[in-house]
Amino acid sequence: MALAGKQILEAFIDHIESDSRKRKQWLTRVREAGFDQALSEYREMTTPQEMPLQMRREAC
Repeated sequence: MALAGKQILEAFIDHIESDSRKRKQWLTRVREAGFDQALSEYREMTTPQEMPLQMRREAC
């Protein structure tokens, strides 16, 4: 497993262990969509999204 993948997995585990409500929510999602899909959704939720190029030009 790549280092970035391992870091996301560890962050996901820490996240769901931090609160019983979060744990229930994410484990339900894992059951519905599968582990890989749930982990991808977590990664999208926690990774900052880059602005589209057009918006960056307008901000300058």
